[in-house]
Amino acid sequence: MSEREALFALYEQALVSTLDPANEEWVDPALECLTRHQSAIVMTAYNPGAVRPTWAQNEAANARMLDELRPRRYEVWQADGFSADGTWREPGWLVWGMPIDEGVSVATQFDQFAIYVYDEEGVRTVVPCDMQQPDVS
Repeated sequence: MSEREALFALYEQALVSTLDPANEEWVDPALECLTRHQSAIVMTAYNPGAVRPTWAQNEAANARMLDELRPRRYEVWQADGFSADGTWREPGWLVWGMPIDEGVSVATQFDQFAIYVYDEEGVRTVVPCDMQQPDVS
């Protein structure tokens, strides 16, 4: 298995949680999409591809990503992707209603391999940033 295939296998297995700003509780994005009848994209600027920057570099990149997302006028919530065993966690952003191609474009600017796309029924798909995108909207 190539390093890239191993990364995508991790992405598929990762858990994702998002911070609902209304009640300051961490919730499952799938359930929130289902409740809101709205799609969402989850992305991070942490650990681009196989690169592992320092914590400070990751934090700075994630802040720059938020600066890129804010002017686009989508509702943005904090999100975390993490392993079930707790060995890794990457903070990021959940963006409500963002089209897939726009999400891929933003994530690509931060050298990310993939984003998570949740449809209105809460079904999650890992979408690579460098390939033809599936139509899941």
